[in-house]
Amino acid sequence: MKNKIKRFAKGDFHIPQPEIIFPETHIIMRVGEGEKYQGSFSLQNEGEGTIRGLVYPSSYRIQCVEQGFDGNPVNIYYTYDGRGLVPGHVEHGKFTIVCNGGEYDIAFTAIIEKPFVMTRYGKIQSLEDFKKLSYRDAAEAVKLFRSRDFYEILKYEDQRIQALYDNMRKWELDQHALEEFLVGCKQKEKIFLTLEEESRAFISLIEDRKETFTVKKNTWGFLEVDVRAEGDFLSVEHTHLTTEEFIGNSYRLEYFITMDKLHKGSNFGQIILETPYETLNYEVVVEKDISRDEEYRENDREFAGILKSFLQYEGGRVDLDTWTEDALRRISRLRERDGNNEFYLLAHAHICLLGQRMEEAKWLLESYNYNRFAIGKDVELSSYYLYLTTLLSNDSIGQRRVAEELSRSFMKHPSSWKILCMLVEVDSEYKIYSERLRVLEKQFEDYRSHSIWFYLQAFRCYREKSSSLKKLGTFEVQVLAFAVKYKLMTKELALYTANLASQMKYFDAHLYEVLVRCYEMYGESMILTSICTLLIKGSCTEQKYFKWYEKAVESELKIAQLYEYYMASAEPAQFHKQLPRSVYLYFMHGNSLDYHKCAFLYANLITYEDEGSEIYAHYRDEMEVFAWNQLERRNIDEDLRIIYKRFLVEDEMKQERIKALYDICHAYWITTKVPNMKFIHVIADDGTVTQKVPYTEKGARVFLYSKTDRLVWEAKDGRHYTDSIPYDSKRLFYELRYMDMCRKYLGGLLRGRQNAEEEELTLEVVKEKGLENYPEDEIFTLCSKTIRESNYENDDFLTYVCYDLFQKNQYDKVILTYLANYFCGATMEMKNLWKVARDYEVHTHKLAERILTQMLFSEELFQEAQVFEAYYEEGAYFRLEQAYLAYISREYVVEERKIGKNVIDVICQEYEKGEPTIDICKIAVLKYYSTREYGTQIRKTLKKFLQELCGKQIYFPFFLSYEKEWLVELQLWDKTLIEYKGQKGSRVMLYYQLQKGSREAADYSTEVLSPMYENLYVKKFVLFANERLKYYFKETIDGNSYRSEKEMCMREIEKGEPGRYGRLNDILLEEDKEEQEKKMRSYALEDAVANHMFIQY
Repeated sequence: MKNKIKRFAKGDFHIPQPEIIFPETHIIMRVGEGEKYQGSFSLQNEGEGTIRGLVYPSSYRIQCVEQGFDGNPVNIYYTYDGRGLVPGHVEHGKFTIVCNGGEYDIAFTAIIEKPFVMTRYGKIQSLEDFKKLSYRDAAEAVKLFRSRDFYEILKYEDQRIQALYDNMRKWELDQHALEEFLVGCKQKEKIFLTLEEESRAFISLIEDRKETFTVKKNTWGFLEVDVRAEGDFLSVEHTHLTTEEFIGNSYRLEYFITMDKLHKGSNFGQIILETPYETLNYEVVVEKDISRDEEYRENDREFAGILKSFLQYEGGRVDLDTWTEDALRRISRLRERDGNNEFYLLAHAHICLLGQRMEEAKWLLESYNYNRFAIGKDVELSSYYLYLTTLLSNDSIGQRRVAEELSRSFMKHPSSWKILCMLVEVDSEYKIYSERLRVLEKQFEDYRSHSIWFYLQAFRCYREKSSSLKKLGTFEVQVLAFAVKYKLMTKELALYTANLASQMKYFDAHLYEVLVRCYEMYGESMILTSICTLLIKGSCTEQKYFKWYEKAVESELKIAQLYEYYMASAEPAQFHKQLPRSVYLYFMHGNSLDYHKCAFLYANLITYEDEGSEIYAHYRDEMEVFAWNQLERRNIDEDLRIIYKRFLVEDEMKQERIKALYDICHAYWITTKVPNMKFIHVIADDGTVTQKVPYTEKGARVFLYSKTDRLVWEAKDGRHYTDSIPYDSKRLFYELRYMDMCRKYLGGLLRGRQNAEEEELTLEVVKEKGLENYPEDEIFTLCSKTIRESNYENDDFLTYVCYDLFQKNQYDKVILTYLANYFCGATMEMKNLWKVARDYEVHTHKLAERILTQMLFSEELFQEAQVFEAYYEEGAYFRLEQAYLAYISREYVVEERKIGKNVIDVICQEYEKGEPTIDICKIAVLKYYSTREYGTQIRKTLKKFLQELCGKQIYFPFFLSYEKEWLVELQLWDKTLIEYKGQKGSRVMLYYQLQKGSREAADYSTEVLSPMYENLYVKKFVLFANERLKYYFKETIDGNSYRSEKEMCMREIEKGEPGRYGRLNDILLEEDKEEQEKKMRSYALEDAVANHMFIQY
């Protein structure tokens, strides 16, 4: 560049200017996110010679390997830094090429592409693409899902999705995890199954059978299904299946029915399909050898009616005659239906005996065919007959024999409770209640006898003698349960039982039921005390027991720990009244209740007790301390809500308490109907598992601070589930005044933390994160500050940022000064900067010098006069000044470019200072003033220029416009000058003819012209008064010829002109012959004298 300026300054313009071509005029860069893109473009000279110059990219993200270049062709290599830009970002810019062939712009577009993973199905760039891949090829999708390349797909998805995947990588990455991930990302709906039919019945099967039923799914995806059969006769071939085995959306599930495992009657079974989300039941009913004997069942019901009505008689609710009449009617109907049934005959006799109808009983017994030696006889029937005979007769010997017979029968058949019941009534050995109870208890323990008649035998002992109830074991409790069920229990026995129960060391649910029924029958406080004591020993705090504690409290019974269990079993949500005053008084001096029940106590007191009462005053401080304590522990329920609203005031708030209040304001109770859930994970936006809460049957409490917090469920088998688990949530505490309190305190805390953590804004930070991510005012302040602090040191990135601000009209004097010192770019950009900087009175000398240098180097000057004038006034670099004046003069002379007077004046001033002035500048000055007026000082300069140029045989037609005196002196006054402007490198020939007077025109003469200056050709002729010049030019270049139009030229001559040619013209113009001869002699004399006086060497 300096060399070219130097040559221009010397007037050497014979520098070939390359003809630049660009194979590519618009560059498209597709840049991967976070990557650096490397590329190149080229330019070449169509002609010969090298291309030299500089390249200026418009973006700071582009770094050229070399800013300067020299060669032909030229390859410019560059790097685009896409780090910090997000996919979808598009930047439009340009490369400005300033070279010896001109100034050019190459546009570029940089597009930041989403990262992608290549599969055999093409690019996967988004979750939408991944969903399509999962639908098309699940195995390929799982493979990608397990790969860390999957992060590339998620990079620009929602942060919650990235967080979910981060955690799923820690848990599992199988097909189930993929399914849950897609459901959690709302890319597909959860799979659920349906059955086309829910049951099937088979009536007449004769062999084993295989059957099927259809299971349908609602959508694509992966789901595991466990299949099992309930019912011995049912089985399935596959106990585990997945939706991959479905054909379309259906699956035919096979099951088998095995005949050998069917019992007579109706066989019920079901096939159960279990998924993580639901359980489906398919019922199967198989009937085999159905026999519907309704008459048999009717007989059983009829006989049962006899027994039940007897128990009513036993309990004193029916008199003997009434029962006897009813029982006889029933037994008569039974015998009519089944006349051969001997049991009904003996039962008929038994009823008569109990009803004191001895004759009828005797007649019935006599009709019974008894044979003690009969083969295959029914022992129990025979024993029954013998037992009845003892009731009919008071013969002690006969009774003893019957007892012996029954005893032998019982020894042979010890499992028969019927024989035993008859034996204990007949045998005198069992008249003692303790002995009778012993043998009955043994029978119960050995054979688990549960007959009504069996229990009645034992109960009669307790009823007759309460003291025979020594303990409350399983047998005794069962007997008592029988008694209360049929309302046989006496008050005395009930109280005795209650007394024994109060001495129990453990809780017995059956005994509890006995006491409850006893209380329902007699309502004695002793029984109530026994019930509560038993419950307390069993630590029974379920809500169903509350009514007993409540009755005891209302009855003011003195039972240890009664009030604690009263509170423990109370259900606050169902308790909508004031607690008994005795409860308030009991807990007045301290309590050991858990915080739920303690809160219940305090909340009830706040709700129902007057604040002015002594009880309230006593509790007040205790409740306030409790409120702050529970707040700090983050506990919350409906009762605590009441307490908090009463005692939490802003004046007492501290930072830790505010944080706790903020937490409970975001507490939720989560419940789901899906079984087997073990934990709830709460995942924040950044992927952190902020909470892992155990899940119970009642639910779990979690803190949700943002709508974007995600719940992930962990099942007992360790699997994790996202949005596929439906759940209900209930906010536990939300009060606007407390939320405002939290926002005020935490807002200030958050701002302080943000200020502390806020990263200092520097140019390095801006460069790393991207200029487009910061507001203009912040960048403006940063640049202005950085320039001042660095004392205007040059920095490429700072220069780019400052010019970017300048383009957005964001600048001050500091930024303009910095740019004026260092900015280099397209000429138009620098000129715009120069204009604004001048308006701000910023020193622009360096900027102007760069503009002029670049324009001269690229030989593209436009609207630069003001720049040069200002530059010249501030003291120009002489070489650049000379180069500019020379180039602009040449453009004016050769290319007819307009030139300003100021530039002409500068040339003259420099000449007058004695500075060397090249010919082209002189020619330009002479051309400029050839059509303008000039002053005395300029007149001298112009004359000198003419003299110097003519001395070098340099002349142009416009020289003839100057003063006659000068032209005569320079021997130009009597000359005719013709000019032709050709093309560079062409050959120009002049064709002319001189026509003298009226003579016929001679042939054209030819002459090869040499350029007067570059491509300007000038020919000097002497035309006499009677001569006319007719001419044209012929130009040849690259084998092509061009001819100009013919032109005519003649000189207007006046008589008396000085010089040789003036004398000759006077002779020619003289019309008088004598006078003409006289002038000819005078000319000849003067010519001879001149030849004699002046010798020509």
